[in-house]
Order: sequence, then C-alpha cells, then structure tokens
Amino acid sequence: MGSINWFAKILPTVFGGLHLRRFLYSKYWKHSNFIIPENVTINNLKNLSIGHGFRVCPYVKLFTENNGVISIGNNFFANYNCFLSADKSNIKIGNDCLLGPDVLIINTNHGIDYGELIRLQKNKTSDINIGNDVWIGAKSTILAGVTIGDGAVIAAGSIVNRNVEPYTIVGGVPAKVIKKRTIV
Repeated sequence: MGSINWFAKILPTVFGGLHLRRFLYSKYWKHSNFIIPENVTINNLKNLSIGHGFRVCPYVKLFTENNGVISIGNNFFANYNCFLSADKSNIKIGNDCLLGPDVLIINTNHGIDYGELIRLQKNKTSDINIGNDVWIGAKSTILAGVTIGDGAVIAAGSIVNRNVEPYTIVGGVPAKVIKKRTIV
C-alpha cells in the first residue's frame, strides 16, 4: 500500500496547519495518487497511511492521538464532514471503501464504571477493522472494537457496535442484519 508517511519526514507536525495546507495545495493537493480539497483536517501525518486513489470531500477530519494509527487502502472515498478518530488503538480500512456524508468512525469511548465520575475515568479504546469493498451510508457511526467484513453495506443512520459479517447489509440503532448480498 502506498503511503504519505514520507510527508512526516519533510514536514514536522509543528510546521502548522496553515503552512501545511499551503504546501500541500501548491504541490500535492491534487496529486495523481490522491485528492484532498481545502477545509480537510489531518492532525498527525506520521500516523496516517493511505493507498492510491484517496479522495475526500471538504470538512473531512482525520485525527490520531496517543500512537493511534489510521491506515486506509486504495480507492477510498469519504463524503462531506466524515470524522475518523484513532486514539491509542488503530483504524484499518481496506480497499475500495466508500463513506457517505457525516460518517463517524471512533475507536474510543468513556469508561462508565459505577462509583467514579465518568469524566475522571480512563477512555477505553479498541481497534476498528473495515474490510474491502465496504459502503458505509450517511450519518452512520462505527464504534470501537468493530470488524466489518468484506463487501458489507451499512445502511444510513446506523450505529454499528458489533461485528458485521462479510457481504451482509445491516441497519438500525443498534445495527442489525437486514439481508445478505446476493450474486447478480
């Protein structure tokens, strides 16, 4: 898989978002490998790996913290206002995946143990793995610890808190199996 990790070697993260945008826009914003329009936020390039054919719309946000990594395969598309956040654990997305507008993929959650204030508890993180040829519909949320199999479809507005089998269509809150994809 191709990677833009080489940016991290020539542009330290302290370089600053505005200057980084100017550099990318003038040099690589519309590169043959990827298209990144203005108003896209990437907070930590050294923890981001992308394949060829990476395309995102404006207002997409990719955040990594505490050594979390976002790894994205080839031919990825994220529509307007998607948010991916990897804290301590990783988010791995396969090839040929599509995200509708306002999709959230977040691999962390607050601790909710009884007897201690929620705001004082440590966050719990877990990897998210999304297979190849997956379509995640608009305003869906993918939560920590979920694996979505190859060829799965997530209906718009779903909250996915359990694993999704390959070639399965799920939807709802929480997401449940609607049907299996069939060969045409």
